[in-house]
Amino acid sequence: MDLSFAVVPSGLWWGFIFAIVGTIAFLLIFKFSRTGVAMSAVASDQQAALSMGISVRWVFALAWYFGAMASVIGGIVIGNISGISVYMGDIGLKVLAVIILGGLDSIGGAILGGFVVGLLENLTGLYIDPLVGGGAKNVAPFFILVFILIIRPYGLFGKAIM
Repeated sequence: MDLSFAVVPSGLWWGFIFAIVGTIAFLLIFKFSRTGVAMSAVASDQQAALSMGISVRWVFALAWYFGAMASVIGGIVIGNISGISVYMGDIGLKVLAVIILGGLDSIGGAILGGFVVGLLENLTGLYIDPLVGGGAKNVAPFFILVFILIIRPYGLFGKAIM
């Protein structure tokens, strides 16, 4: 797809569309459905949710289902973009850095964390990799992760639990 200032391969474009649609769908489910409210209640306080009649076991099973569904969709999109190989685990480590950086309980933080890690990786690959002989691009997300966690242990947008 030609955006006049950049050419984006169709696999990346469709991956972006799937990510936006999936994120909006999960946000709507978590904010406006009874299931999402039940999941938020269980995440906040299991004992109180149980006393209100919410089946904690059912919510846990549903959370695993949603996670598996998101993983399958993400795996299909990533496999379509870069192919399937044994090195796909590296992507999972970067995703872990993104989620922890943004805060475990913040969808907006995860999105911002993804932008930060993506920009940091590409800028490191452009400016620092030639100086050190390569490899800095792959390590950069973890350096920024450690730096942010020293300053804010719950991530950029995570809520401190007291």
